[in-house]
Amino acid sequence: MTAQVAARSVPRVRDDVRVRRYRGRLLVAGPVDAYELTESAEFVFRRIDGRRTAGDIGALLAQEYDIAAAVAGQDVLDLLGELTVHQIIELD
Repeated sequence: MTAQVAARSVPRVRDDVRVRRYRGRLLVAGPVDAYELTESAEFVFRRIDGRRTAGDIGALLAQEYDIAAAVAGQDVLDLLGELTVHQIIELD
């Protein structure tokens, strides 16, 4: 199950989320579970600032990893949907 996220959605990390680096990976812990992020998911997570839209973050991902903008954009929407469902982020 994922939340519906639009390119114009503005994600922000919830105040109750804890972030730690463990064995070279970024761990994010919400009120229920903790998640280990991949390198590209960490790239996306680190750009969630409450100002950038999902589309903005997708464009940055495409540029950083030299992938098609449409692919990067969809990957960001999918990840943000999962992070929303798992109470790691909220969308404005």
